[in-house]
Amino acid sequence: MTQILAPNMTEADIADLRALRGTGQVTDAFLVRLAEHFLTAEIEGVLNPARHLAEYLDVERQTVLTYMRMARNRGLVVRH
Repeated sequence: MTQILAPNMTEADIADLRALRGTGQVTDAFLVRLAEHFLTAEIEGVLNPARHLAEYLDVERQTVLTYMRMARNRGLVVRH
């Protein structure tokens, strides 16, 4: 399997994710979209999707991992 270095996201995907993030409370809509990109990146072989998504959102890698934990805690992501 060929390793993809970064998530396969367009500029529009990134802009959409940034807009959903906003500046207020973290919404389910944002968490669902983030989780979709995160999990797709994992499936595609991206080695560290949290790092890439953090760069796109201008946040720390740990923040992306916290968002993913929030998504799981809210029942928006089911890990098998």
